[in-house]
Formats: sequence, structure tokens, C-alpha cells
Amino acid sequence: MMDAKMKGMVMAGMMGLSLILAGMAIFSNSWLTNEDEGATQNTGLSNMEMIMDAETSEMCDGMKEMYETMFEDATVECDGSELTMTIAISDYCEVMKDSDADDSDVEDCEAGASAGTMGSLGMWGGLVLALLATLMMVLPMAGVDAMDAIPEIGQKVISWGAGGLMLLGLLMWYFMLPDGDSEVASGLLMAGAAMSIALGSTAIGQFIPENE
Repeated sequence: MMDAKMKGMVMAGMMGLSLILAGMAIFSNSWLTNEDEGATQNTGLSNMEMIMDAETSEMCDGMKEMYETMFEDATVECDGSELTMTIAISDYCEVMKDSDADDSDVEDCEAGASAGTMGSLGMWGGLVLALLATLMMVLPMAGVDAMDAIPEIGQKVISWGAGGLMLLGLLMWYFMLPDGDSEVASGLLMAGAAMSIALGSTAIGQFIPENE
């Protein structure tokens, strides 16, 4: 049992943390990672990142020019001998189409892009509701009644919807992904944590009593 003030602070802190983690997850390029023959491929919701060792800085500069020609919309950088290329998944799919790649590979790429789009929609929706839920809890503590106009049912929908939409986005992303052997990376862990903390914050408000 905790008093009303402490309970409100805990809930607001959890929802605020969820908000931060959700934002970091959305912009992360590392939801999944896969290492193959000395190269690492990280995949986020909208971008993919390829990291490889070119052995020397001169080789890296040469590969940088080659990749910039092959992938016009990519960002290619060299850090010594390490080359990093970042490109939107949809742009990468277009390059695969133009290069006459196997139809199955193109379909898998497009499925990954669609999965990322649906995951992004869910995560962005959850982030917006998490922001509203945080404001609903924090503003009254500061003596601001700007959110009081929202009816109680609306406040419940916003609070549960924050974690609920993140969960929906994660599920849609997962089930739309093509089969593969990639491993879980930091972005996905942050998204899962954001969803769990948002739902936990609302659960505390609904089910944990407070001292009078």
C-alpha cells in the first residue's frame, strides 16, 4: 500500500520512462541483428544498417564510393577501416528489384518493410498516448488542470492504450516478419520494456490500493 501522492509519482515516472524508451526504440536501427562472414546487418523498423571491416582505410574509401553508386539513397561512412551503410528498408527493396534479385528475396524484403511500417504505427500511437497519459498525471501535481476536461473513461482508454498500442505494434511487426535467423537486438528490447512499463504503470493505478 502507498499513499496517493507516492502512487501518482510512481505511475508518472513509469509512464515517462516508457515514453523515452519508446522514442529510442522507434529510431533505433537495431531491432534485429545478424552476423555473416565478418559483416553485421542490423534491422530497425524503417532502416537497415550494414557494418563491415574493409581491412584498411583506403579499402574502406574505395568501398564507400562503390556502395554510394549502388545505393544512391544510402548513407555510407568510414571510420578507419570500418564501413557503415544505413539505408531505408523500402529503398533497399527497390535496389533489389532493379538488380533482378530472386523474387523470394524481394518478397521477403518487402514483407520486412511492411512489418516495420505496421510496427511503427503501433509504437508511434503508443508513444503519443504515453505522452498524454504522462501529462494527465504530471500536470495536476503542478496545479495545472488543463487535462481535467478529459472524461474518466477517456483517461482510462489513454492509459491502457499507451501500452496496448505498443503491444499491438510489436505483435503485428513480429507476425508480418519473413522467416529468418536474426537475433534480438537492443531496439526490440527497448520496445518491449516500454510496452511493459506503460502497462505496469496503468495496472498500478487500477489494481493497487492506496492509503487514505
